[in-house]
Amino acid sequence: MPVLRNVLGLDLGSHSLKAVEFRQSLRSCEAVQLRSLPRPDSSTALPELLQRFVQLHRLPTDQIVTALPGDQLSSRRLSFPFAERRRLAAAVPFALEDQMPFELEDVVMDWSVVAGDRSHAEVLAVIAPRGEVSALLEELDGAGCAPRTLEAEGLVLGNLCAVFDLPGRRLLVDLGHRKTSFCLLVDEQAVAARSVPVGGAAITEALAADRGLSLADAERAKCEEGVFGSSLDQVGPQTGKALDRIARELVRTLGSIEEWLGGAPLDELTLFGGGALLDRIDTFLADRSGVPAARLPLPREGHGNDLVAGGPPILYAPAIALGLRGTARARTAMNFRQDEFAVRMDVGRVLHEFRQTAWLAAAVVALALFAFGTGTFLDARQAAAIEQRAEKLWIEAFANDPVPHSVATGLREKIGEARERADFLGVYRGNLSALDLLVEISKRVPQNLDIALEDISIDRQSVRMRVKAKNFEAADRLGAELQSFEPFASTKIGSIETDSRTGSKRFSVTISLKPPEARP
Repeated sequence: MPVLRNVLGLDLGSHSLKAVEFRQSLRSCEAVQLRSLPRPDSSTALPELLQRFVQLHRLPTDQIVTALPGDQLSSRRLSFPFAERRRLAAAVPFALEDQMPFELEDVVMDWSVVAGDRSHAEVLAVIAPRGEVSALLEELDGAGCAPRTLEAEGLVLGNLCAVFDLPGRRLLVDLGHRKTSFCLLVDEQAVAARSVPVGGAAITEALAADRGLSLADAERAKCEEGVFGSSLDQVGPQTGKALDRIARELVRTLGSIEEWLGGAPLDELTLFGGGALLDRIDTFLADRSGVPAARLPLPREGHGNDLVAGGPPILYAPAIALGLRGTARARTAMNFRQDEFAVRMDVGRVLHEFRQTAWLAAAVVALALFAFGTGTFLDARQAAAIEQRAEKLWIEAFANDPVPHSVATGLREKIGEARERADFLGVYRGNLSALDLLVEISKRVPQNLDIALEDISIDRQSVRMRVKAKNFEAADRLGAELQSFEPFASTKIGSIETDSRTGSKRFSVTISLKPPEARP
């Protein structure tokens, strides 16, 4: 099965870098590897860390999909009384300009239709500072990891619907290290997103303050022992504040998305990310928000077994969503690589990659030209042979006439002349000529029958005569004699006129000829 491309979803987390590689072929999309690399401290520059990550796991860099952090994005919901994408593309920038305090040239914008019908469209527009986009792309390009697609963190999580069962109305909650991202799904479509600057790191710092531990020990205790006591209320004061802050941001997010739900209740909170592994965190968030909560389920059967084998999907969910964005299973279409940030095609590189294909194409063209030339040569020889045979036939048939430039045209002219002669000589039904008919008629007229033919006309189907006779009996005998000839179908005598001076009769005789197929 031919491989179209390998896509790398790159999650630039603050705690670790995560990457999921997908192999996209004509009929399938499968995960190749799931990799992560911890970020020890902020002193290591991102380009250096990325280079180490790529070299360590031999990650592909031709098709990278990553996301702009959610705390650098701002979104607007717009409504339009039309749904044509061409009109929306022209109207969205103007509508945004009236709603935001920025100049259009200072931001990068993208949008998608999230609801509506044929005459109405609900649009989610997302804007990002142009400087932030430029800075991130510069870092990634310096590491040799320039992305083909720069998505919106949060909204890109909607691509998880391609391999996970996430029906109905649910809020995806990515409990990360430094921030928490929310994505509202309605019927497996991402319609709203938000990021808040609080996550697992805040809980670790609070736990260290409550128990007097180092950050490393507090992180270890959080992962191994959890933060809750025998009940959800038995937590340290600082830890309780950190957890309450996450819960408040969740409730605030639920309030902001009510307009997207149209009054309908939320079905579930779906948790993933490193913070989702915290013991009883799902129960805590469900209790505080009043919405059932559960961790990200396993992939649908037949759609993600390779994901489970590569690593826990609950940790790699954002990277999985980014990787799926670059495949045929993508559910979102945001991309901040626009205008001056658009991907430029490296023609030299493309030609180098397709050099073998170009040679094969050239060989195919050469073979096609050779086949065309050979066919033309053979057709020319065959035409020359046919022309020679036609000239030979002409000489045999018309020895006294010179061979014309076009034998076929000359033969058509000869056939036309023959037809004209046949018409002139009168070749009629049954290959009977006018002369044959006259001879036969003269034979059929009794010698003792005193008649005279005043007029006669012959066509292809009948013979018409004007006859003069002494009496009516002569006309009757003439009709009977002519009727006995097999090729004559019928003989009719009519228009009998009597000469008042001599008493002779003039009448017409019409003889119909039988068609050849009617004769025995």
